[in-house]
Amino acid sequence: MSTRSTSSNLFSPLRDPESLIRQRNLGEPSSLFNFKEVMSIPHNNMGPPPAGPPPLNNGPPPMVRPNEQDPRSMEELCQLSIDGRGGPIAPIPIQATDFGLRHHMIQQVKNTCQFHGLPGDDANRHIDKFLEITQHMKQNGVSDVALRLSLFPYSLTHHAIAWYDRLPRNSIHSFDDIMRKFLSRYFPPSMVTKLRNEITKFEQKPHESLFEAWERYKLSIDRCPNHNRLLVTQIDTFYNGLTLSH
Repeated sequence: MSTRSTSSNLFSPLRDPESLIRQRNLGEPSSLFNFKEVMSIPHNNMGPPPAGPPPLNNGPPPMVRPNEQDPRSMEELCQLSIDGRGGPIAPIPIQATDFGLRHHMIQQVKNTCQFHGLPGDDANRHIDKFLEITQHMKQNGVSDVALRLSLFPYSLTHHAIAWYDRLPRNSIHSFDDIMRKFLSRYFPPSMVTKLRNEITKFEQKPHESLFEAWERYKLSIDRCPNHNRLLVTQIDTFYNGLTLSH
């Protein structure tokens, strides 16, 4: 059996190669052979073609050239656009016509309240410190919420500011929004569970003094404001976790 003769029977020769090249240059769909012609060629030693109606040929789908879909030139398409750009904080309604953050406010926040976003950083403590610093900052025609919302990004640095910059544009509309997003990122439920376990399962270490044990216990409580434990329960847990000598 000759492979060369079989191949020549299956594929008909190209009748007009120049026309095929023109079709490819025009972006029109093309094929190396005519499917209908191939199906009509007898198949040597392969039996008759499959029974049934011939396949429908509705023609190639219409092509939409780039200039028909978007009339802009290549130079215009490559130019930068401000659409979709901007920070996560949506425009804040402010009555003052000449509002601008004062330099001393920004510097005070940067110098006394910086959150890096490291594993050991206390997110709840950062919020308390930020609220404490900004409670005395006032500006005519600007609400306290708008002022705090504008100043909060300056309290972030390193990993934390990178997280803030990745937030969706105009996704923050109030100070509560940024607080929820901030705590969801840096004080997730897994951390709450871990701190609660440190409180409920507290035990004094063998070479730890009473003062050191008490300070460590209070730190776990301070880092978990939503521990939901009464004061008398906290004292009982600490007492039961002490060694016999203490």
